[in-house]
Amino acid sequence: MPAMTASATVTSPSQLRLMPFGPARAHDVKDPIWEPLWAGRRALTHVHRGRVTFRDEDDETLEGYDRLRESILELTQADELVLDGYLLPAPLRSTAGAESPAGMESLMTPVEVLRQLILGNRRSKRREEMLVEQARRVSLPSASPTAFIAVDLLWLDGVPIVDVPLLERKRLLESVLLEGEIVRRTVAVRPPVEQWYTQWRALGFSALAVKGVNSRYTPGRPNGQWATTLIPRR
Repeated sequence: MPAMTASATVTSPSQLRLMPFGPARAHDVKDPIWEPLWAGRRALTHVHRGRVTFRDEDDETLEGYDRLRESILELTQADELVLDGYLLPAPLRSTAGAESPAGMESLMTPVEVLRQLILGNRRSKRREEMLVEQARRVSLPSASPTAFIAVDLLWLDGVPIVDVPLLERKRLLESVLLEGEIVRRTVAVRPPVEQWYTQWRALGFSALAVKGVNSRYTPGRPNGQWATTLIPRR
């Protein structure tokens, strides 16, 4: 495992907050990687001493999701992790034998509602962005079957790694979190990305996350190197 440099501004997992995307535009992101923008409830996930704690975008602790907590514990290959990711309805779509992102099967209904709301090509981009955001607000009762998609790793075995470049954090994530039926890591691809548009739309995605490979994670505030964009319509 490569050497890691601790952040001078983060000394405990409790100080971590989800990093918002902010107003950056996709074409301004330097050396980007592209990910599908997941529908679901974004949460910081802290794994430590046999416990899994979820905190949402308002820094509120989430209760329930017991089966998901057990699965995350079984798949964790480190003493302590803090993950950025999304809680979303289970089951996840199987991707056995295919290079395609998991999930979204159970989220087709809100996306279909979105498509019905958007009429033709006469909409404004801002209007469509608002509708995409509404479609991503998924109800997740604490007792419902729930899955987790990990998109980033922020803390590993007592060390904050928010100052480690994103691509290296992604590589570390692959080594410390296995995948299972209801726990996955997001797909992230380098340009050219156009070949993925049709596949991602077929899986129910309407938007993408665009992130600089060397970007740092700035808890609670945007860093200018993370952006969202709608999947272009061909």
